Formats: sequence, structure tokens, C-alpha cells
Amino acid sequence: MMLNYARLDQISREYGDSFYLLNSSLYEDNYCKMLDAFQKYYPNTHIAYSYKTNYIPKLCRIIQRLGGYAEVVSEMEMELALSLGVESVNIYYNGPYKKENYIEKLMLGEGYLNIDADYEIAIVSKIAERHRDREFVVGVRYNMDIGQDVPSRFGIPKEDLKCAIERLNRIPNLRVTGLHCHLPFRSPDSFQARMKDLKELLFGEMKGYVWSYISLGGGYMGEVSDELAGQFSFAPPKYEDYAKIVAGQMAELYQNHAEKPKLIIEPGSALAANTMCFVTRVVNIKKVRGKAIATLTGSTYNINPSVKSIKRPITVYSDKGQEQYEDLDMAGYTCIESDYLYKNYSGSLSVGDFVVFHNVGSYSIVMKPPFILPDVPILEFENGNLCLIRKSQSIERVFMDFL
Repeated sequence: MMLNYARLDQISREYGDSFYLLNSSLYEDNYCKMLDAFQKYYPNTHIAYSYKTNYIPKLCRIIQRLGGYAEVVSEMEMELALSLGVESVNIYYNGPYKKENYIEKLMLGEGYLNIDADYEIAIVSKIAERHRDREFVVGVRYNMDIGQDVPSRFGIPKEDLKCAIERLNRIPNLRVTGLHCHLPFRSPDSFQARMKDLKELLFGEMKGYVWSYISLGGGYMGEVSDELAGQFSFAPPKYEDYAKIVAGQMAELYQNHAEKPKLIIEPGSALAANTMCFVTRVVNIKKVRGKAIATLTGSTYNINPSVKSIKRPITVYSDKGQEQYEDLDMAGYTCIESDYLYKNYSGSLSVGDFVVFHNVGSYSIVMKPPFILPDVPILEFENGNLCLIRKSQSIERVFMDFL
């Protein structure tokens, strides 16, 4: 549904002056387009959606319905997946902090565990010993080095990887069959470097080793507007660009192999980022030493506080004549000096206007703390009707667990 001031004002009267709007159909389209792009080059590609990026249950159910997998990094996310009916065999468990009881639950359910560090080797050894009548398979996370300035803190370095795999394979009823790696860089060059390093590992140090799956993790970009694209130091890749590099080179690596491992990709932002917008309202506009500053009913904590260098595209909706500004900053409701949602805005703006921030589906709702104000509702238009996806967090809910 097309937005306008009257529609937003009507919604705000019922749900408050700040709220998220979700487009789950766009999310489903993103999933299908990305998977199609990769499978064109390497048919045995599968998506394991990164729950930590945006764990709205409706989005997770779409992945399940379309035959995708769940990628989780905590017991909280695993419990969500299981509660939604995701079978353990469709769960990939990553992350640096895993509890023994959840590792055991996943292993007994024949899910996919990717070991990050030595302490997990000790845990799976104990689990395998307790269940000698069972055969287990696990994966290992490889600490990939592509020349980045700061080494990744995750996974097992190349010089230790073969030894770790040998230690695991000495457990009588356990076998390492999966290889996982992930880096946060999004440029095409970084993926080229990943595939070069992966080739050296697979056909060098680990030549001849048989893998059932190879996971390249996430780090992919989704569709972005021209305004957002212009803020990056490289041209934002399309799904096709990533697919040609990753899936295309996987096809080349295994073209002469009868058994081809699954290629697992774990997108989060690539699927969810452009599927949500955040609606907030102008409370006040003042000038400080000649600088115009608008206070909004939202905060940078609503749109992912870890990414402050990116100015998300905005749309302003008004029902009145507006004053023009050449250099206005939009600040949040918190008492933090650095809480700015948008800087150096040029255009018209008035008190009472709505400012809609686009491309906020990635790491926004999952990183919002109960700081200053409770969280806001999530809504979606379905067949012309407004549906409540998540109700606003009450003040009572914020404090009910304190003793």
C-alpha cells in the first residue's frame, strides 16, 4: 500500500508515533532470487537464513516453507527454530559460545554443528562417549585469512585446522564432514579472495578430504537504492555477482568430482535489509548556534546503532506548509549526544511530520535495548489490511523480570 501522511497519522493514533512496517513478500522474493542465482551455477546450493539478523517468526517460517535451513548462533535462536517446527536436521549451529546441553540436543537430532574452538572438541568428545551407539558428524569453522588488517576472532586457524580435524576423527563414533567460514566484508574482491584461499585449503593442506557441505557464511548485500549505493567505496554487488564468484568457482572446483558437497550460504542482510522501514515523527525543531536540529520519536537504536556511517534513505510525509532547511540534523529521543538518525538533511520539514527510514530490516529489532523507552510495534499491510506482527513492548514488560 502506498504511504501518505493521512495513512501514517491514522496508524500512529492506534499504535504510537514510531513503528516498523514489514514487507514479507519482498523478503520471500529476495530468497527466491538469491537462491536461483546461486543454483544456476551450482545446483547443490542451499540457503541457511541467519536468524540473528532479524528473527521475526513470520520471516523464519517463510524460510521453512520454501525449504531453506536455519542458521543459529545461540540456544535462544535454536529454541525459536524448534518452536516453529524446524527439524534439527535443518539447523546449522554456529557461534563462539555454545552450551553443552544444546550441542547435545542438536547432535542427537542429527543437526549441523560447526565447531569454533577447542573447548567444543572436548564437549563433543564427551557427548560421543555418552552415546556410543550413535554415529555423529560435525563441521569445523575455518579462521580464514584473506589479508585483512585485523584477524577474525572466530574459528580455527589454518595452521591448526588439520590437527583439530584429526583429533575429532579419532573419536570412534564421530567424523568431521563439514567446513564453515565467514567474514563480514561485502565487496566482490573479498569474495574472490575467499574463494582463492578456500581453493588452496581444499586442494592443498586438505587435498583428498571428503566434505558433505562447505558453508561460505554470509556477508552478502541485498538490493539497495541508488542513494544508499553511492555511500559505498565499491559498486554494491547483485545476487548474480556474488553467485558468479562463489557458486561459479565452486562448480569449477568440483567439476570433475562425482560427489559434490552442498554449498551452504547464510545470508541475513541480503534477504531482510530492504524488507522493513521505520516510521518516526518530528517532535521539535530548534536551532543551536545556528544549527537546525530536529528531535524525532525514534532513535538510532531503532535502526541498528552499530552502523552509524551509513545514511539510510528517508521519505518525509507532511500535511502542512514546511520550512526549508539546508543542513538539518535529525536526533533521537535518547539522552545520548551521539543519537542522530540522519545528518545534513536538506529539504522541507515541520513539527508533526513523519520521517520514514528505509532499509532497516537488518540488525535493527534484534539489537534494540529497552533504553529510555520500550520497543515499538511491527506492522504489515496484507491484502490492503494492516496486521500486527509484534505489539509494542509495555513498560510493565520491561521491568517485570526484576526482583
